[in-house]
Amino acid sequence: MRIHDRQANPSRRPALPSRPTEYHQFLRTPGYRWWKSVLAIALIPIAYVVSTFTLTWGLTALSESLGLGLVPPETPGDGVVTMSPARLLASNLAIGLLIPVSLGLQRLLFGQPGRWVHSVHGRFRWKLALTLAGVLVPVWIVYGIVWTMMNPEAAGVSGPPATLASTVVLFVIGLLTSPLQGAGEEYAARGLLARSFGSFTTQRTVSLLLALLAPNLMFTVVHGLADPLMVVYTFSVGLACAVITWRTGGIEGAVVLHAVNNAILLMVASFFSSEITIDRSSGYGEVMLPGTLLMLLTAAGVWLWARRRDIARSADPTSGHPTNK
Repeated sequence: MRIHDRQANPSRRPALPSRPTEYHQFLRTPGYRWWKSVLAIALIPIAYVVSTFTLTWGLTALSESLGLGLVPPETPGDGVVTMSPARLLASNLAIGLLIPVSLGLQRLLFGQPGRWVHSVHGRFRWKLALTLAGVLVPVWIVYGIVWTMMNPEAAGVSGPPATLASTVVLFVIGLLTSPLQGAGEEYAARGLLARSFGSFTTQRTVSLLLALLAPNLMFTVVHGLADPLMVVYTFSVGLACAVITWRTGGIEGAVVLHAVNNAILLMVASFFSSEITIDRSSGYGEVMLPGTLLMLLTAAGVWLWARRRDIARSADPTSGHPTNK
Protein backbone atom coordinates (compact mmCIF):
# COMPACT_ATOMS: atom_id res chain seq x y z
CA MET A 1 0.00 0.00 0.00
CA ARG A 2 2.83 2.36 0.82
CA ILE A 3 4.47 1.64 -2.52
CA HIS A 4 1.21 2.32 -4.34
CA ASP A 5 0.76 5.66 -2.58
CA ARG A 6 4.31 6.69 -3.39
CA GLN A 7 3.82 6.01 -7.07
CA ALA A 8 0.47 7.79 -7.10
CA ASN A 9 1.86 10.98 -5.59
CA PRO A 10 3.00 13.28 -8.47
CA SER A 11 5.53 15.00 -6.23
CA ARG A 12 7.30 11.67 -5.77
CA ARG A 13 7.48 10.65 -9.39
CA PRO A 14 10.97 9.72 -10.62
CA ALA A 15 13.19 12.71 -11.36
CA LEU A 16 15.13 10.77 -13.99
CA PRO A 17 13.82 9.26 -17.25
CA SER A 18 12.54 5.70 -16.99
CA ARG A 19 13.45 4.69 -20.55
CA PRO A 20 16.30 5.27 -23.03
CA THR A 21 16.42 9.04 -23.51
CA GLU A 22 18.51 11.42 -25.58
CA TYR A 23 20.33 14.33 -23.98
CA HIS A 24 17.94 17.10 -25.00
CA GLN A 25 14.86 15.24 -23.67
CA PHE A 26 16.34 14.26 -20.33
CA LEU A 27 14.09 16.60 -18.35
CA ARG A 28 10.93 15.07 -19.86
CA THR A 29 10.27 12.64 -17.01
CA PRO A 30 7.08 11.27 -15.38
CA GLY A 31 7.21 14.21 -12.95
CA TYR A 32 7.77 16.87 -15.63
CA ARG A 33 6.14 20.29 -15.22
CA TRP A 34 6.31 22.76 -18.11
CA TRP A 35 6.59 25.81 -15.87
CA LYS A 36 9.88 24.52 -14.48
CA SER A 37 11.41 24.67 -17.95
CA VAL A 38 10.09 28.20 -18.42
CA LEU A 39 11.61 29.18 -15.08
CA ALA A 40 14.97 27.66 -16.02
CA ILE A 41 14.95 29.53 -19.34
CA ALA A 42 14.30 32.78 -17.47
CA LEU A 43 16.79 32.20 -14.65
CA ILE A 44 19.84 31.44 -16.81
CA PRO A 45 19.94 34.93 -18.41
CA ILE A 46 19.27 36.49 -15.02
CA ALA A 47 22.18 34.55 -13.53
CA TYR A 48 24.38 35.71 -16.40
CA VAL A 49 23.48 39.36 -15.83
CA VAL A 50 23.99 39.09 -12.07
CA SER A 51 27.38 37.37 -12.33
CA THR A 52 28.56 39.78 -15.03
CA PHE A 53 27.41 42.80 -13.06
CA THR A 54 29.00 41.55 -9.86
CA LEU A 55 32.42 40.78 -11.33
CA THR A 56 32.86 42.84 -14.51
CA TRP A 57 30.97 45.99 -13.63
CA GLY A 58 32.08 45.69 -10.03
CA LEU A 59 35.69 45.68 -11.22
CA THR A 60 35.01 48.77 -13.33
CA ALA A 61 33.53 50.65 -10.37
CA LEU A 62 36.43 49.65 -8.14
CA SER A 63 39.00 50.67 -10.75
CA GLU A 64 37.40 54.06 -11.30
CA SER A 65 36.88 54.84 -7.61
CA LEU A 66 40.46 53.98 -6.70
CA GLY A 67 42.04 55.29 -9.90
CA LEU A 68 43.66 51.93 -10.67
CA GLY A 69 43.22 52.12 -14.44
CA LEU A 70 42.35 48.42 -14.69
CA VAL A 71 39.51 48.98 -17.15
CA PRO A 72 39.98 51.14 -20.27
CA PRO A 73 37.17 53.65 -20.97
CA GLU A 74 34.57 52.82 -23.62
CA THR A 75 32.86 54.96 -26.22
CA PRO A 76 29.11 54.31 -25.81
CA GLY A 77 27.39 53.01 -28.90
CA ASP A 78 30.46 52.26 -31.04
CA GLY A 79 30.28 48.50 -30.46
CA VAL A 80 33.95 48.30 -29.46
CA VAL A 81 35.04 46.86 -26.11
CA THR A 82 38.68 46.94 -25.03
CA MET A 83 39.44 43.90 -22.89
CA SER A 84 42.28 44.65 -20.52
CA PRO A 85 43.66 41.62 -18.66
CA ALA A 86 41.62 42.51 -15.55
CA ARG A 87 38.37 42.93 -17.47
CA LEU A 88 39.00 39.74 -19.44
CA LEU A 89 39.65 37.78 -16.25
CA ALA A 90 36.47 39.11 -14.62
CA SER A 91 34.40 38.37 -17.73
CA ASN A 92 35.69 34.80 -18.03
CA LEU A 93 35.06 34.05 -14.37
CA ALA A 94 31.57 35.59 -14.52
CA ILE A 95 30.55 33.33 -17.41
CA GLY A 96 32.31 30.36 -15.80
CA LEU A 97 29.94 30.73 -12.84
CA LEU A 98 27.16 29.50 -15.14
CA ILE A 99 28.54 25.98 -14.66
CA PRO A 100 27.52 25.64 -10.98
CA VAL A 101 24.39 27.69 -11.70
CA SER A 102 23.28 25.22 -14.39
CA LEU A 103 24.07 22.20 -12.22
CA GLY A 104 22.26 23.74 -9.27
CA LEU A 105 19.16 24.80 -11.22
CA GLN A 106 18.73 21.33 -12.69
CA ARG A 107 18.86 19.88 -9.19
CA LEU A 108 16.61 22.53 -7.67
CA LEU A 109 13.94 22.67 -10.38
CA PHE A 110 13.93 19.15 -11.79
CA GLY A 111 15.32 17.05 -8.96
CA GLN A 112 18.11 15.63 -11.14
CA PRO A 113 21.60 15.65 -9.58
CA GLY A 114 24.01 17.98 -11.34
CA ARG A 115 26.11 15.12 -12.67
CA TRP A 116 23.36 14.33 -15.18
CA VAL A 117 24.04 17.64 -16.95
CA HIS A 118 27.41 16.27 -18.09
CA SER A 119 25.95 13.43 -20.14
CA VAL A 120 23.20 10.84 -20.34
CA HIS A 121 25.56 8.56 -18.40
CA GLY A 122 25.61 10.82 -15.36
CA ARG A 123 29.34 11.59 -15.54
CA PHE A 124 31.86 13.68 -17.43
CA ARG A 125 33.55 11.38 -19.95
CA TRP A 126 37.16 12.50 -19.70
CA LYS A 127 38.42 9.95 -22.23
CA LEU A 128 36.07 11.34 -24.88
CA ALA A 129 37.00 14.92 -24.01
CA LEU A 130 40.74 14.31 -24.07
CA THR A 131 40.52 12.38 -27.34
CA LEU A 132 38.77 15.29 -29.04
CA ALA A 133 41.16 17.80 -27.47
CA GLY A 134 44.12 15.87 -28.84
CA VAL A 135 42.76 16.32 -32.35
CA LEU A 136 41.40 19.87 -32.09
CA VAL A 137 44.26 21.60 -30.27
CA PRO A 138 46.90 21.28 -33.04
CA VAL A 139 44.34 22.19 -35.70
CA TRP A 140 43.32 25.32 -33.80
CA ILE A 141 46.91 26.36 -33.11
CA VAL A 142 47.60 26.46 -36.86
CA TYR A 143 44.27 28.14 -37.58
CA GLY A 144 44.71 30.66 -34.77
CA ILE A 145 48.20 31.74 -35.83
CA VAL A 146 47.40 32.04 -39.54
CA TRP A 147 44.05 33.76 -39.00
CA THR A 148 45.40 36.25 -36.45
CA MET A 149 48.34 37.21 -38.65
CA MET A 150 46.07 37.71 -41.66
CA ASN A 151 43.31 39.54 -39.77
CA PRO A 152 44.86 41.44 -36.84
CA GLU A 153 42.00 43.93 -36.47
CA ALA A 154 39.31 41.26 -36.49
CA ALA A 155 41.41 39.23 -34.04
CA GLY A 156 41.46 42.24 -31.71
CA VAL A 157 45.23 42.65 -31.69
CA SER A 158 45.53 46.07 -33.32
CA GLY A 159 46.08 47.81 -29.96
CA PRO A 160 49.32 48.50 -28.08
CA PRO A 161 52.12 46.02 -28.89
CA ALA A 162 52.58 43.10 -26.54
CA THR A 163 55.20 43.20 -23.82
CA LEU A 164 56.70 40.26 -21.98
CA ALA A 165 54.54 40.99 -18.94
CA SER A 166 51.32 41.43 -20.93
CA THR A 167 51.98 38.26 -22.93
CA VAL A 168 52.50 36.19 -19.80
CA VAL A 169 49.40 37.61 -18.09
CA LEU A 170 47.08 37.23 -21.10
CA PHE A 171 48.49 33.79 -21.94
CA VAL A 172 47.85 32.52 -18.41
CA ILE A 173 44.36 34.04 -18.36
CA GLY A 174 43.61 32.33 -21.66
CA LEU A 175 45.03 29.01 -20.53
CA LEU A 176 43.30 28.89 -17.15
CA THR A 177 40.06 30.84 -17.47
CA SER A 178 39.01 30.83 -21.14
CA PRO A 179 38.14 27.11 -20.88
CA LEU A 180 35.93 27.98 -17.90
CA GLN A 181 34.25 30.70 -19.93
CA GLY A 182 33.63 28.36 -22.86
CA ALA A 183 32.37 25.61 -20.55
CA GLY A 184 30.07 28.06 -18.77
CA GLU A 185 28.39 28.98 -22.04
CA GLU A 186 28.03 25.31 -22.97
CA TYR A 187 26.54 24.17 -19.67
CA ALA A 188 24.06 27.03 -19.84
CA ALA A 189 23.16 27.10 -23.55
CA ARG A 190 23.70 23.55 -24.82
CA GLY A 191 23.06 22.07 -21.38
CA LEU A 192 20.19 23.38 -19.27
CA LEU A 193 18.66 25.73 -21.85
CA ALA A 194 18.67 23.12 -24.63
CA ARG A 195 17.14 20.56 -22.29
CA SER A 196 14.52 23.02 -21.09
CA PHE A 197 13.43 23.86 -24.63
CA GLY A 198 13.63 20.23 -25.71
CA SER A 199 11.40 19.13 -22.85
CA PHE A 200 8.38 21.12 -24.04
CA THR A 201 7.23 18.27 -26.29
CA THR A 202 7.53 14.50 -26.53
CA GLN A 203 7.67 14.67 -30.33
CA ARG A 204 11.29 13.76 -31.02
CA THR A 205 11.89 15.86 -34.14
CA VAL A 206 10.25 18.99 -32.76
CA SER A 207 12.06 18.52 -29.45
CA LEU A 208 15.40 18.24 -31.23
CA LEU A 209 14.78 21.33 -33.36
CA LEU A 210 13.82 23.35 -30.28
CA ALA A 211 16.97 22.20 -28.48
CA LEU A 212 19.22 22.95 -31.45
CA LEU A 213 17.80 26.31 -32.49
CA ALA A 214 16.16 28.18 -29.61
CA PRO A 215 19.14 28.32 -27.20
CA ASN A 216 21.46 29.26 -30.06
CA LEU A 217 19.23 32.17 -31.02
CA MET A 218 19.50 33.38 -27.42
CA PHE A 219 23.26 32.70 -27.48
CA THR A 220 23.65 34.78 -30.65
CA VAL A 221 21.46 37.68 -29.50
CA VAL A 222 23.40 37.99 -26.22
CA HIS A 223 26.57 38.73 -28.20
CA GLY A 224 25.01 41.95 -29.56
CA LEU A 225 26.43 41.71 -33.07
CA ALA A 226 25.73 44.16 -35.90
CA ASP A 227 27.46 42.42 -38.83
CA PRO A 228 25.24 39.73 -40.47
CA LEU A 229 28.22 37.46 -41.16
CA MET A 230 29.33 37.76 -37.54
CA VAL A 231 25.82 36.67 -36.59
CA VAL A 232 26.17 33.67 -38.91
CA TYR A 233 29.54 32.80 -37.37
CA THR A 234 28.28 33.02 -33.79
CA PHE A 235 25.17 30.98 -34.60
CA SER A 236 27.37 28.40 -36.36
CA VAL A 237 29.52 28.03 -33.23
CA GLY A 238 26.43 27.37 -31.16
CA LEU A 239 24.93 25.02 -33.73
CA ALA A 240 28.16 23.02 -34.03
CA CYS A 241 28.32 22.61 -30.25
CA ALA A 242 24.63 21.67 -30.11
CA VAL A 243 25.00 18.99 -32.78
CA ILE A 244 28.06 17.55 -31.04
CA THR A 245 26.16 17.43 -27.74
CA TRP A 246 23.25 15.62 -29.37
CA ARG A 247 25.33 13.09 -31.32
CA THR A 248 27.63 12.19 -28.41
CA GLY A 249 24.98 12.19 -25.68
CA GLY A 250 26.77 14.74 -23.54
CA ILE A 251 28.25 18.19 -23.16
CA GLU A 252 31.92 17.14 -23.13
CA GLY A 253 32.67 17.51 -26.84
CA ALA A 254 31.00 20.91 -27.01
CA VAL A 255 32.95 22.08 -23.97
CA VAL A 256 36.21 20.99 -25.59
CA LEU A 257 35.44 22.68 -28.91
CA HIS A 258 34.38 25.96 -27.30
CA ALA A 259 37.24 25.94 -24.80
CA VAL A 260 39.87 25.14 -27.43
CA ASN A 261 38.59 27.87 -29.75
CA ASN A 262 38.45 30.60 -27.11
CA ALA A 263 41.62 29.69 -25.24
CA ILE A 264 43.89 29.23 -28.24
CA LEU A 265 42.72 32.37 -30.04
CA LEU A 266 43.38 34.39 -26.88
CA MET A 267 46.76 32.77 -26.22
CA VAL A 268 47.83 33.47 -29.80
CA ALA A 269 46.60 37.06 -29.48
CA SER A 270 48.67 37.53 -26.32
CA PHE A 271 51.85 37.53 -28.45
CA PHE A 272 50.59 40.40 -30.62
CA SER A 273 48.92 42.93 -28.33
CA SER A 274 48.78 43.89 -24.65
CA GLU A 275 44.98 44.15 -24.74
CA ILE A 276 42.22 42.56 -26.78
CA THR A 277 39.69 44.67 -28.68
CA ILE A 278 36.28 43.16 -29.36
CA ASP A 279 34.47 44.93 -32.21
CA ARG A 280 30.79 43.98 -32.53
CA SER A 281 30.04 46.59 -35.20
CA SER A 282 29.87 45.88 -38.93
CA GLY A 283 32.89 45.32 -41.15
CA TYR A 284 34.70 42.15 -40.12
CA GLY A 285 32.13 39.47 -40.84
CA GLU A 286 33.72 38.16 -44.03
CA VAL A 287 36.98 37.26 -42.28
CA MET A 288 35.00 34.95 -39.97
CA LEU A 289 33.98 32.68 -42.85
CA PRO A 290 37.00 30.35 -42.36
CA GLY A 291 36.06 30.01 -38.69
CA THR A 292 32.44 29.30 -39.62
CA LEU A 293 33.52 26.58 -42.05
CA LEU A 294 35.95 25.09 -39.52
CA MET A 295 33.24 24.91 -36.85
CA LEU A 296 30.77 23.19 -39.16
CA LEU A 297 33.41 20.75 -40.44
CA THR A 298 34.35 19.92 -36.85
CA ALA A 299 30.72 19.16 -35.99
CA ALA A 300 30.42 16.94 -39.07
CA GLY A 301 33.68 15.19 -38.22
CA VAL A 302 32.63 14.50 -34.64
CA TRP A 303 29.27 13.22 -35.89
CA LEU A 304 30.98 10.69 -38.19
CA TRP A 305 33.54 9.77 -35.53
CA ALA A 306 30.83 9.19 -32.91
CA ARG A 307 28.85 7.02 -35.30
CA ARG A 308 31.91 4.97 -36.25
CA ARG A 309 32.87 4.52 -32.60
CA ASP A 310 29.24 3.70 -31.75
CA ILE A 311 29.15 6.33 -29.01
CA ALA A 312 25.74 6.16 -27.35
CA ARG A 313 23.66 9.31 -27.61
CA SER A 314 20.93 8.05 -25.27
CA ALA A 315 20.73 5.96 -22.12
CA ASP A 316 18.28 4.64 -19.56
CA PRO A 317 19.55 5.96 -16.20
CA THR A 318 17.54 3.33 -14.34
CA SER A 319 19.34 0.48 -16.09
CA GLY A 320 22.60 2.11 -17.18
CA HIS A 321 22.27 0.67 -20.68
CA PRO A 322 23.44 3.02 -23.46
CA THR A 323 21.80 2.98 -26.86
CA ASN A 324 21.81 4.82 -30.17
CA LYS A 325 18.16 4.13 -30.89
